[in-house]
Amino acid sequence: MRLWWSLARHTHTGSKLPTVLAVTAFAVTTWAVLLVAGGVRAFAARADLPDAGPDASTYPFLSWVAVALLLVPTATLGAAAARLTVARRDERLARLRLAGATTGQIGVVALLDAAVQAVAGAALGVLLNLLTLPAVAQLRFQGRRFATGELLLGPVPVLLTVTAVLLVALVSSAVSLRRVAITPLGVAQRLPQKGLSWARIVPVLLLGGGFVAAFNAGGLVFGFGTAVGALVLVGFLAGTFAVFNLVGPLFVSVLGRILGARARSVETLLAARRMTDDPKSTWRSVGGISLVTFVAGCLSVTPGLTSGGAPEEAQLFTDIGTGAAVTLVISAVLAAVSTGVTQASRVLDSRTRYRTLHLSGTDLEVLHTARARETWIPLVVTTGGAAALALLIISPVVGLLQTAPVGVLWFVGCALAGGGLVLLASRASRPLVTACSTTDPTGISSR
Repeated sequence: MRLWWSLARHTHTGSKLPTVLAVTAFAVTTWAVLLVAGGVRAFAARADLPDAGPDASTYPFLSWVAVALLLVPTATLGAAAARLTVARRDERLARLRLAGATTGQIGVVALLDAAVQAVAGAALGVLLNLLTLPAVAQLRFQGRRFATGELLLGPVPVLLTVTAVLLVALVSSAVSLRRVAITPLGVAQRLPQKGLSWARIVPVLLLGGGFVAAFNAGGLVFGFGTAVGALVLVGFLAGTFAVFNLVGPLFVSVLGRILGARARSVETLLAARRMTDDPKSTWRSVGGISLVTFVAGCLSVTPGLTSGGAPEEAQLFTDIGTGAAVTLVISAVLAAVSTGVTQASRVLDSRTRYRTLHLSGTDLEVLHTARARETWIPLVVTTGGAAALALLIISPVVGLLQTAPVGVLWFVGCALAGGGLVLLASRASRPLVTACSTTDPTGISSR
């Protein structure tokens, strides 16, 4: 405990940025979970009212569809917060281990760091949820606005959410600690990480086969009841998201190898090597926007649904459109935070590499260009993959896009805005690249 407190007190200002980024990511994750859970609770409570309309039972199902679409982006941001600057954290713990610290001591240091960041971020997330509830309550569903009390969760769900965020942080820290405790010299010397296995393709094949089977037996599935059919639909949406997130790093790794083999410039070669050496980090920097593109693609048929309804169903279809817009907004917020945090984190994790390249004669502009290419190339490819996957999911109802072409505009607008967001975050981190390249960890400039 004394060691941890001493390290926390004597951390210089430049090293506090990872903590700020982690707390911010945990706060947004907690806010998103509480907001979505409050919406599910509100629709379920309305469905149980004596004067509930005939369509009231449909709203809880639709809210769970939104949960399925937001589940993986939220979990991805939470995991990214827990993994922030893994390289620098592992290096510090490895140095403590080599200096004589016991496994128990570095375990306490790592877990306390993770716990403090997670609890602080979760507390800010709870506060942010309370501050935004009055604005969210202005949304109109079923012909009326929400009461703030409908969206407000009790102390038990809030405590469970904070506990879940804390567990994610502790588990991630424990996995990293296991690697440091076993091979401190390997971490300190920055030995290559283990490559990705092609076994990540297996879930894709299983999900594809399940999708084809469920589509062909759609009548049979819904014959067991609407609840069973809804559960299968939500499961496939969440499963598609999870599989896309699982295969993404492998896809980036293969892309980096192809790009490296065909590189004709130093910048492209550096970008390809970065993508190959750390595909998970590269995927995290663009994966959030790719997932938002997938959500936008899945929801692009919503305007077609709302325009084709009978007059007595007009309220339901109007609310479906509103819910789709809210889901896209939350997805965009999660992706924005994930992108900004991950871009800055990647620079901090690679500060030794940037400084070494600069000291060996590499111009700063070359480093900036290489970093831009390692961002926009996987961004274009993965966003295209997300669009193709979304098109596959909505293929049974793709004709609705002709009924209401505005859904296509939704999709294109979200893809372009997401791409611009990633490039803007990358551009905003340029001063951080310059600082890491020209200044050593003690703060002494090499200029």
